[in-house]
Amino acid sequence: MTSTVQHLVDVAAKAAVEAGRFVRSRFRGPAAVTVKEGFHDVVTEVDVAAERMIRSALHDAAPGTFLIGEETGRANGPEGGPDDRPVWLIDPIDGTYNFVRGIPFFCVSIGLRIDGRTAGGCVFDPVHDELFTAAEGVARLNGAELPVRGAGPPAAPLVLCDIPNAGGPPAAAETELLAALLSAAADVRRLGSSALALAYVAAGRADLAANADVFDWDTAAGRALVTATGGGYLSHPDPLPTTRRGSFVAWAPEHAALGRAVGEALHRNRFKETM
Repeated sequence: MTSTVQHLVDVAAKAAVEAGRFVRSRFRGPAAVTVKEGFHDVVTEVDVAAERMIRSALHDAAPGTFLIGEETGRANGPEGGPDDRPVWLIDPIDGTYNFVRGIPFFCVSIGLRIDGRTAGGCVFDPVHDELFTAAEGVARLNGAELPVRGAGPPAAPLVLCDIPNAGGPPAAAETELLAALLSAAADVRRLGSSALALAYVAAGRADLAANADVFDWDTAAGRALVTATGGGYLSHPDPLPTTRRGSFVAWAPEHAALGRAVGEALHRNRFKETM
């Protein structure tokens, strides 16, 4: 018998794929763009339409659950809910600026929280037709189970990190953290999608992901993916808010020391958490 969590993740995955295919059909086509907090922080009519599709699908398949989306806020009550019903964290396009600029690196992300904990989620990359899911401590890519990563000898890590944040002169703490990462890492890359960065850590394509300008919907699904494959995750605060920004770091087991050091730096400096 399919568990409640697995059923809900299956529902989310179906909604993510349908919305993602709609997003892909509009990629590199005309779309109205609105700037939110900076030139790199934008929303399009495609984001809004995709979120509405997801909300409708989740409401129909799992009535009574709470919905929190990046573009249209909360539905069915406050975050967490008075009776601790499941909460969906929806990002219809994580990597919207990539989408707007015609860069094929963005995704649909839906996280699931039950009783205040991250229980599962899905990340769908519509350009590469890759569906990452996590439920009951098992992560999958297009239905095939992803292996749990072991804590072998740490090689030079590949780090996915958008710090310093775009949109203005970097703070001293941001440049110091980047310098520390560069001194410890073979490669640091900026991808512009926290959800895909986390999925890539889970899949073994990267070893560490960190950002300091994120909301809960950016990372909820990816967190479930990383922890299901044996990795570690820290955020400040925990869980990340949906009303202000926070920071996170996730790592493969063999890079736990570096991951915790980055987590301490994020917590100490807080960057844009109070925005």
